[in-house]
Amino acid sequence: MALLFRIVLGIHIVAGAVALLVFWLPLVTKKGGRTHRRAGWVYVSAAATLAVTGIASCARLMGDGNPGRWRAGVFLAYVSVFAAASVQLGVRALRTKGRVGPSRRAIDLAPPLLLIAAGLALAAFGVHHAKVLYVLFAALGVAQGAAHLRFWLRPPSHGRGWFLAHMSGMGTSCITTVTAFVVVNAPRLGMRTFDVRLWVVPIVVLGIGLTSWQRRYARRFAGEGRDGVHDGFLRVCRGRPMVSQRGARGEPRD
Repeated sequence: MALLFRIVLGIHIVAGAVALLVFWLPLVTKKGGRTHRRAGWVYVSAAATLAVTGIASCARLMGDGNPGRWRAGVFLAYVSVFAAASVQLGVRALRTKGRVGPSRRAIDLAPPLLLIAAGLALAAFGVHHAKVLYVLFAALGVAQGAAHLRFWLRPPSHGRGWFLAHMSGMGTSCITTVTAFVVVNAPRLGMRTFDVRLWVVPIVVLGIGLTSWQRRYARRFAGEGRDGVHDGFLRVCRGRPMVSQRGARGEPRD
């Protein structure tokens, strides 16, 4: 059994390294381009492997009888669920971009429902053990799960709603990857792994950046009809000026 866990840990480390190396490529390359798609799928594969091996690794923490390691295992398993739900939203939003009505498919609703249920359980667990970090992450997960449910249970607000959801899911997953890297390497700098600041600061800073980026695209799409947005979005992806009914205006390619 010990050998099996070492193998799982080794796979987890390799997947983490791959995710950290490629996560930035889809962010800076042309949206919908070959590099964006290929690097994106490499990242998704690495992120999915991280989530699965992360949960498996936590099983050992929760099973060795040490109360501190058991609590850490519960929290880290939740982080893996959080990361998995985020990347799953990013993929499913892309796969269902032609959706015009609500989705009640289990593949879409199960992850956010699991995230909300696990978040409520983690919040109670955190309160019981006086762990502020657990409560904060639980609240973040419940909020994310609720947002995911709203996306699936409501008709798209406009033709590019899927794109904003894709940005949200993949961006959140990337933030989780960077935060994990910071946390894992914190002891080398003399900091505690579960120091609240280590977890909160990267999430807040990068989260503000992601939100600003999403709002920039949302403003670009605002007021456009489904067909107009589709045409404009394709032009932006191709690096061409975006044309609206109000006249032509150049948009940066990002």
